[in-house]
Amino acid sequence: MRLFLTLLFLLLPAALWAGCTGTDLRTTLAAGDLARLQARAAAAPFAEGNHWIARRGARTVHVIGTMHINDPRMEAITAKLAPVVREAGLLLMEASPAEKAAFEQKLGRTPSLMLITEGPTLIDRLPRQEWESLAAKARAHGIAPWMAAKMRPWFLALSMAVPPCVLRQPDIKNGLDLRLAAAAEQAGVPIRSLEDPMSVIRMLDGDPLEEQVRQLRAYTALLGGGQDDFFTMSEAYFDQQVLHALLLSEQAFLENGALTRAEREEMWAEAMQQLLDQRNRSWIPVIEAAGAGTLVVAAGALHLPGENGVLNLLQQQGYNLERAPF
Repeated sequence: MRLFLTLLFLLLPAALWAGCTGTDLRTTLAAGDLARLQARAAAAPFAEGNHWIARRGARTVHVIGTMHINDPRMEAITAKLAPVVREAGLLLMEASPAEKAAFEQKLGRTPSLMLITEGPTLIDRLPRQEWESLAAKARAHGIAPWMAAKMRPWFLALSMAVPPCVLRQPDIKNGLDLRLAAAAEQAGVPIRSLEDPMSVIRMLDGDPLEEQVRQLRAYTALLGGGQDDFFTMSEAYFDQQVLHALLLSEQAFLENGALTRAEREEMWAEAMQQLLDQRNRSWIPVIEAAGAGTLVVAAGALHLPGENGVLNLLQQQGYNLERAPF
């Protein structure tokens, strides 16, 4: 679950909004720590870049790393990338606008996906001190503690993943993904989903409730959308170095004192496997099955880099990769 928070944080804006400024934590690292971070990132395939072109024969795939929430800097980026979408035969997104709307309606009709509808709430499942700390953070995010107590841990975590200063901004959902979808719709370019949105919820809610509560102890101190973490991840996105932010988040998680180091390492590896690697691999057959000669794949930026990233997986399918303007 912590990785899902990282993914969400990483694709959010902050720098140009009053009240959402902060410190880029990369600038606070000692020289040796920064060098180690950069070396780890550099060792990964396709470590940088938010726009790549994969070519194989007559087939061209534009792979664009997106963020899901609005930022003024998206105006210029959309102006560059909208023509690419308009000229494509298909846009593939994590969830098309139509499937996203249907998914949100289903969530609304099925409260048990988000709420603890049977048995004790979090008040009774957590030690008093831990609950009081969590309740204070929920209150700061505008969530009444009595409601937070009824939320399933994954849903409560996501509800507090964005700093309150961002939630107050207008049009916050108009991220790069929706901007590219609008360009496709205006041009009559069909849009399809890379996956069933409900599959992500099944991953997040896959563990028994007792295990989710136990894991909650490992990142309670990291919940709440710290503005420095938020700012760092935002800046890494616009620097086209999202892997740097993920590595910093991994370090913070593994150094958190809750649970044992081995348990935290296992949790991190499992999250990486489920929320990045497994999903990336499942998308490749969808991309390959798309009939368009030229298509655009727009997905969260952290799906691009790494051994099991979409870019490396496409290269293993025989595509030649070239970094493109963003």
